[in-house]
Amino acid sequence: MAIEITSLKQLDATKVAAMIAQLTQLMAESHPEVELTRGVFHDLVLYFDGVLNAAIQENITRLQQSNSLLDINTDPTLADTSVVDQVLSNYNITRDNGTPATGVATVIFHLNVTTAIAANVRLTAADTGVVFQPTEAFVILRAGNVATAANERVMIPVGDGTYAANITVQATTIGAAGNIRRGVKLTPNSVLNNTADVYANTDFIHGRDASSNAEYLTKLAPALAAKTIGSRQSYTAAILNQPAFSNTLHVSVLGCGDPEQQRDQHSLFPVSGGGKVDIYVQTSDYAQLQDHLLEATYMGGNQWQLILPRDTAPGFYEVTRIARAGDTVSSGYGVAEDIRNIDFLNTDFVPDVLYLHEGTYTRYQNAVIRFNDTDAATSSLVANESRALYVVTTSAMPLIAEMQDFLSSRANRSRSADILVKAAVPCFTKISFEIRTQASDPTPPVAEIQAAVSAAVSKIGFSGQLHASVITNVVHDYLTGQQAVSSIDMFGKIRRPNGDLSFVRDSAILRIPTDPERLVTGRTTVFLTSPQDVSISVVAAGFLN
Repeated sequence: MAIEITSLKQLDATKVAAMIAQLTQLMAESHPEVELTRGVFHDLVLYFDGVLNAAIQENITRLQQSNSLLDINTDPTLADTSVVDQVLSNYNITRDNGTPATGVATVIFHLNVTTAIAANVRLTAADTGVVFQPTEAFVILRAGNVATAANERVMIPVGDGTYAANITVQATTIGAAGNIRRGVKLTPNSVLNNTADVYANTDFIHGRDASSNAEYLTKLAPALAAKTIGSRQSYTAAILNQPAFSNTLHVSVLGCGDPEQQRDQHSLFPVSGGGKVDIYVQTSDYAQLQDHLLEATYMGGNQWQLILPRDTAPGFYEVTRIARAGDTVSSGYGVAEDIRNIDFLNTDFVPDVLYLHEGTYTRYQNAVIRFNDTDAATSSLVANESRALYVVTTSAMPLIAEMQDFLSSRANRSRSADILVKAAVPCFTKISFEIRTQASDPTPPVAEIQAAVSAAVSKIGFSGQLHASVITNVVHDYLTGQQAVSSIDMFGKIRRPNGDLSFVRDSAILRIPTDPERLVTGRTTVFLTSPQDVSISVVAAGFLN
């Protein structure tokens, strides 16, 4: 809303009438001899003076609403953004003006020759039309070489006669519209030398729209808290104060006395001894999918095995797809075994982790993945010796490793507490509903609704409950006429830290079970819903005229 009235048509007629009545009363008291009920003085003087005074009063009211934290919090939509920026700057807070989406793109090359990719190349995403460009000029070296500069990449043989390398690209515009999905084709604006194909290697999730006043105000409490390792709010403030983590959505700090905190009971007596802090974080709206080109070893029969080192996909949730290198069409092979372990090798600070499930979804976990490739010709393969490249797609919450390294570094870590950062326990949530319409109604914007529902779910955080009303409130903003929402179904798959799966389903309130022994409660678990997890059926309702 503009801070100043720019048109008299913006004025509330009731307020104008009240102002004219007030001026009429004042004039009647001061000059009873003047005719005020009709005539030139009433129509030309009192009326227009009342309108102008009403505009002045409205400007004063708007300014007051923008300058008062009480009024801003009561109704953030009434406050002018520029004035809100000035008010919150007193608390050393700056508005998030949005960020462009950034991610990794895989470039496929025809030949094993050194290839340059200029920084001014434009890459257009299929379907969305969002334009990306490399973050810098890249030099792609032949396979077998060693990269010595930050902008150099080394080709990897894909196995089908082509070669691949990853580069970092960024959207040319700011906003969430640039958050494309893994696998989306990126078309260059001109023919690139030696290049066969370009596609998104990972979900692009860092594009964000500028903060609304309501979102901006959520930063107030962490800004007022000390940016130190202390109270729950202070932990959150310390994390959000770092530019790399400033867009973290939700933080849950669990310590002594919390039933989910089990690491402080590693003593002779099973009581909480304190000194251990587990920080569960949701750093993205939903889990990020990312492709990794990894070497697998043939184990015999149809079975293959590969290793996911701790630094390849830190804190990952699950492997969603395994396919032969170069295969971008098939659904790939499912995971036969997912064996997690903890790797503290060459770690400056080692957290106290006694049981495997305590270290799951942290930057220290690694995994051995076994799967069955039913398409590979095995007659010439030797068990434990033959190897092949596979594209492994992981689902993960980003920035887990970086956040752990920050909090456990010698300069930052508490001298009296053992801090372990964990990706929030995932409840992968699929939502389906109907939009009932008349035949003459315009088609609802399904893609926009899917994105809006996903964004609304991401705002819930560590609440333990997802209400159907959250969905209906969002969807109604996109409906017209008699269009309505019905048949809502919410289905959640919880992957516990020990690897077990549990499922929840409801049409009204989806609840996270309270199971602190297995580290699953509303304070450790979040609902994760991507736009593709929202299914919408548009149904002709047959409304009667």
